[in-house]
Amino acid sequence: MRIASATRNINGLDVVQGGPLNVTYRWDRGEPRGSLKQNKALELKGLPAGDCIDCHQCFQVCPTGVDIRKGAQLDCIQCGLCIDACDNIMTKVGKPTGLIAYDTDENIERRVEGKEPIYQIVRARTIIYAGVIVLVGAIMLTALLTRDFADISVLHDRNPVFVEQSDGTVRNGYTIRLSNKRQHARNFVLHVEGMPPRTKVEAIGVEAVFADRPIIEVGPDTTREVRILVTSPPDVKMEKSTPVTFRITESVMGEVVTEDDFFKAP
Repeated sequence: MRIASATRNINGLDVVQGGPLNVTYRWDRGEPRGSLKQNKALELKGLPAGDCIDCHQCFQVCPTGVDIRKGAQLDCIQCGLCIDACDNIMTKVGKPTGLIAYDTDENIERRVEGKEPIYQIVRARTIIYAGVIVLVGAIMLTALLTRDFADISVLHDRNPVFVEQSDGTVRNGYTIRLSNKRQHARNFVLHVEGMPPRTKVEAIGVEAVFADRPIIEVGPDTTREVRILVTSPPDVKMEKSTPVTFRITESVMGEVVTEDDFFKAP
């Protein structure tokens, strides 16, 4: 399949007009093609002879089987292997390299007419692409610089949702996951906000406590799951659903992260 938004047929080749730099066979140099011996014989007779010696190396090295000498084709992936292969052959036969190169067919026609080729490096598309890259890079950099270095997630027990104990207290169970995104171990102080005074907060397997608040250590660049039991005071009647906030505070730098949930009661 040929890319043919605007084409002309020159010397039997389908030529695409204008467009960006693509892998291009410079037919103004290569045609008429023939073997090295035939072309030298034509040159001795003063007849036109192209630089292409019809060695088929450009076709042989192409991973998609494209013969670039037939013009721009949809299968071409612009890898440039044909450029390297052709340059090697031109060097061996003593001819200038660049018979296949990144170029435009418009420039080939300009050279045929004796004009200088035009290479428009900065175009509207170039500016738009550069702007998009800068914008995406700025967004990623902002996200990196403003990201949190700690995180908490809370999962309330589902069965049972709460436990009413013999002394009148109500206990809710939670599983919290703490994330430490720094490269050194850190301690986090856990506090449950929204509960009445004398609420008991217990972290299973955690012995360190500060002001009745568990101190949970999380290793470098890792996460830790801890089971939390929250028990209401015995002389307080709790509502069926009380909004609570789990707050963790990093013990050294004071970084604070919160997560909302509910405390359930009968």
